[in-house]
Amino acid sequence: MIRLKSAALLTALLTLSACTILPESEALSVYQFPAPPTDIASAGERLPISLRVNTPQAGFAFSGPRIMVVTPGNQLQSYKGVRWSDPCPQILREYLAVALQRSGTMGNVTTDEHALYADVHLDSNLRRFQLNTDGTSRVVIELDARLVNPESRRVYLTRNFLIEQPVSNTRIGGVVEGYGKASEALTRELVSWITQQLAAISNEQAAGR
Repeated sequence: MIRLKSAALLTALLTLSACTILPESEALSVYQFPAPPTDIASAGERLPISLRVNTPQAGFAFSGPRIMVVTPGNQLQSYKGVRWSDPCPQILREYLAVALQRSGTMGNVTTDEHALYADVHLDSNLRRFQLNTDGTSRVVIELDARLVNPESRRVYLTRNFLIEQPVSNTRIGGVVEGYGKASEALTRELVSWITQQLAAISNEQAAGR
């Protein structure tokens, strides 16, 4: 009986200790990223060329699913209890791939998730993917993009894209809407640039045959 009572007391103490030491789990609100626009169309003819959109490289702060905020003191924080449904680089990759496919610019668009062959790769570095609150609140997306020959690893062209989209308020609903508008603006610029460059690359490849 004494041993049973001691065991029961020990179990109770351990249970109490666990309740007081372990932190409570954080309640999370997970947000799906806004869908790409459906009205992005190529002005020229469909190019006989395939493109693979690789996952953007990103630093630690932007490699996860957190919604990052830059405060007036240049401090990087995140919305507490709020996350994207996927890490930021994957979100942007899927957004761009869908938008490029819808544009009808090229024969086929894939991503590095499937590792299929493509004539040209779209590589990139995601420099900023954040909400700035230093003065005018705005969503900032900065992407260094480059078109690459997958066989020779030759870089055809590079370009920096910087989008700053003001938001009406910093509540999470307004911020998510701001990310959608900023991503749409980025995509329209990117599609226009890629269309022009792939047409030149396609002509170059045709001339070399």
